[in-house]
Amino acid sequence: MNCLNSMANPPLESPTNPHFFQPLLPGFHTHLTIPVAFFSKHIEGKNKQKTAKLRSDASDKTWEVTLDGRRLTRGWKDFATAHDLRIGDVIIFKHEGDMVFNVTPFGPSCCEIQYEQSHLIKEEEIDNNDDDNENHCRTKSSFSFDYCFVEQVTASNLRLDTLDLPVEAASSNALNKRCHEMIVVNKEGNSWTVSLKFRESSGSYYIRGGWRRFCRDNRRKIGDLMVFNLVGDGKTSPMICICPEEECSELVRKTKRRSKWVASSSSRRNRFVTISLTRYNFRSSKLILPATFMKINGIKKQNEIILMDKHGVRWVTKLVKDGSKYGKRGLGKGWKDFCEANDVLKIGEPFLLELVWEDTLPVLKFCSKVKVETICD
Repeated sequence: MNCLNSMANPPLESPTNPHFFQPLLPGFHTHLTIPVAFFSKHIEGKNKQKTAKLRSDASDKTWEVTLDGRRLTRGWKDFATAHDLRIGDVIIFKHEGDMVFNVTPFGPSCCEIQYEQSHLIKEEEIDNNDDDNENHCRTKSSFSFDYCFVEQVTASNLRLDTLDLPVEAASSNALNKRCHEMIVVNKEGNSWTVSLKFRESSGSYYIRGGWRRFCRDNRRKIGDLMVFNLVGDGKTSPMICICPEEECSELVRKTKRRSKWVASSSSRRNRFVTISLTRYNFRSSKLILPATFMKINGIKKQNEIILMDKHGVRWVTKLVKDGSKYGKRGLGKGWKDFCEANDVLKIGEPFLLELVWEDTLPVLKFCSKVKVETICD
């Protein structure tokens, strides 16, 4: 079985048979887009054909696919279905000239997919026997590929060469603590290998040692938003692939709208805050939140905040002022019930909270109790 030993390198290319990689992302069945660099160098202005021909070593058949600008459209779905292509696969297109491409599919493990000639799905079988055909070519994988999230380039994550993944990503089947590297893939199919780490205190993953280079190579600047799709099975190196803008425009739009209140998503470390109850909290019936935490995360005009305990139970709580001189704000009625539900109602006992956003509404989620000796870590 042939394996791609260096996914971290740009697409292979030779003077006579140029190649390009293309990772398959959500929505790939409707069309596949040829990378800009490849299209402008090898196709644009060099022929007037409106179709491309696709071949593979798995079949003697040639698929004719409509070329609409850079997109492969009509006929592509038939090719993808016949080869049982799935999200997370990486496809290599080798241009043999005259708009003929030899296509080689690789699985998410970066090894070439092996087909039995007699078991390749025939077009006439596709609509009639879907359940049986699913197992003709490949064993159904347990890959997770449906978690999309937005990240923003910030001065902090560039300086630290570190990007924190959303806490929710930890529940995906794509990630595993035993896997210590991740592959970041751009829209053109180029890839960068980075280190994958797990932070026990927050229960979240983060990448480092490659994020800065990825942003530089892709000309991403501070403030830019990118939508990633997480792909993996928890066994092989997971990938985060940039989703096409047209597929994720709504997610980007919501994030941009939220950024009016959230300070540019700041460093994701700013999402976490350690709280210790004091006697003043009980006397005033207010749980004061650090002013710096509130300012960095853009909590200014909101009058309410949601508290979510370790069981997922939610309380809607008022954000109240604490004196007019310093403009401090804190949690009003309901914070005691929240603390009691999480067994952190003792004075001086620290616990960790994480701030997430539901559109423009802030949510403080209980993470864990904090050991006294680790507060300064």
